[in-house]
Amino acid sequence: MFTDRRLPDVKRRTYLVSAGAGVAALAGYTARGTSQRGSQPEYHGEAAVVYGHDDLDLRLRQEAVRLGDTVEFEITNTGRSEIVLGCNNPWAIQTYSDGDWQHVFWTRDRYYQLCVTILEPGRTFVERVTLSESELADDVGADLRPGRHRFLLLGPSPFVAVDFDICDD
Repeated sequence: MFTDRRLPDVKRRTYLVSAGAGVAALAGYTARGTSQRGSQPEYHGEAAVVYGHDDLDLRLRQEAVRLGDTVEFEITNTGRSEIVLGCNNPWAIQTYSDGDWQHVFWTRDRYYQLCVTILEPGRTFVERVTLSESELADDVGADLRPGRHRFLLLGPSPFVAVDFDICDD
């Protein structure tokens, strides 16, 4: 089963101290969730990216993907233990350009939330993403266009990825 566990309530004073420390730690980042290194989001460089995980299967359900499509990424726990997906399953999309992966979009609001999302053994979760700049709104860091892309799960460490192509119409 896919569960979302919130951290227990804390005393007001403890919460305020923790919140203050969190704000101070994030003071070097802009409102777009990018670092001072330029246009890279905060998740960039925090963990290695792998395409295979011993206990986790990540795949795209569609064979052909076009701009504007709603695509489904299937995440299955193939192991015997629970897998932590972060809070509400944070993810990112990158595009392959000039020999490197470039940031396009990420769910930064999910990345900082204080909760734990667990995927139990044998269970599957499906993340639905509409691949359009209007749907992703102000959070698009680069042009979303046809070409090679990858979907990154940001909860597990290392991050788990699956590549996909967005085709021309």
